[in-house]
Amino acid sequence: MGGFGAILRKDLKLEMRTGDSTITLVALSMLILLVLVLAFNPAEGRTADLAAGALWVALIFAGMLGASRALIAERDNSCILGLLLSPIDCAQIYAAKLAAAFIFMMVAEAAAVILLMLFFNLEFGVRLALLAPPVVLGALGFAAISTLLATIASRTRAGDLLLPVLVVPIFVPALIAGVKASAAALSGATIAELAGWLRIMIAFDVLFVVAGYLLFDYVVVED
Repeated sequence: MGGFGAILRKDLKLEMRTGDSTITLVALSMLILLVLVLAFNPAEGRTADLAAGALWVALIFAGMLGASRALIAERDNSCILGLLLSPIDCAQIYAAKLAAAFIFMMVAEAAAVILLMLFFNLEFGVRLALLAPPVVLGALGFAAISTLLATIASRTRAGDLLLPVLVVPIFVPALIAGVKASAAALSGATIAELAGWLRIMIAFDVLFVVAGYLLFDYVVVED
């Protein structure tokens, strides 16, 4: 785990010095929520459904940006070659990049959830606590699949355009479960009523994390 800790500390230190990724993710999430609030009047009803949809749109955009920025920096400076030549296993590199992307996403999502509750006039309390499990599971699964596919997309000229095309279709089943669970949580459902959707999200998270862990060795190696 020494290699994992060293890479993760490096990414976190770079982010603490500049704050580029976190500030960009928070600003992007805020703009997305603001646009959706102005486009759809929450006072007209179905506030929980609109809020859940807005939150997951922000999560997807923030997730793609966070994963791509973590890997593009390595590619631009050829640091990825140094990592591949080091005695660190490729799976540890993936785990560290996944952890960094997940942390960046959770910081952005924490700010997005607070703004969501304010913009849509939702009450802080039990609903906010019930919203945490689907958001955390969604961020973990999306960080896992986007980190893997961002490694492939970063090797092409149109990587930023290719990444959404690759990630979103694969993530659709988990996205549907996340939106449904979030809408139910914001509507005041109990944890038992969310259990079915959460089990689906856990299954997809395990699939995405394991797939990334096993396949990263093949997609990161230079030709």
